[in-house]
Amino acid sequence: MLHLLRRTERSFLVACGLGLAAVAGWSSFAYSSWSSRQLAEQVGNLTTERNVALANHQKLQQATGELKQVEAKLGSARVEYGRSVEAWAETRAKLAAAQQELAALTKRADQARDRVSQTGSTRPPDAPKAAARKP
Repeated sequence: MLHLLRRTERSFLVACGLGLAAVAGWSSFAYSSWSSRQLAEQVGNLTTERNVALANHQKLQQATGELKQVEAKLGSARVEYGRSVEAWAETRAKLAAAQQELAALTKRADQARDRVSQTGSTRPPDAPKAAARKP
């Protein structure tokens, strides 16, 4: 009987060992599946973040290209503005010269009128001073 008890005890121990091994195996399988799902989720999140970052990078590159175009237009506008300012300065100088010449001609006309009113006739004009001033 002792022998039978020991045999039953061995069977029980083997069954418990096998049961424990089965529980450990199924537990490791469940953990592996859970880890695999979490890794797949992380990979999906990282892929989404990467795609967003790439889209932002492409937008920035496009904006950089547009900025270069705007800078080029701004440079040409600055050159055109400089030309306009130079032309305006030349026009102001020409206007000042024309005003001076007009003042001189007006003065000569007034002097001629004064001479005519004094003598009743015209005298020969003085030496051309205005012509000597012209460059």
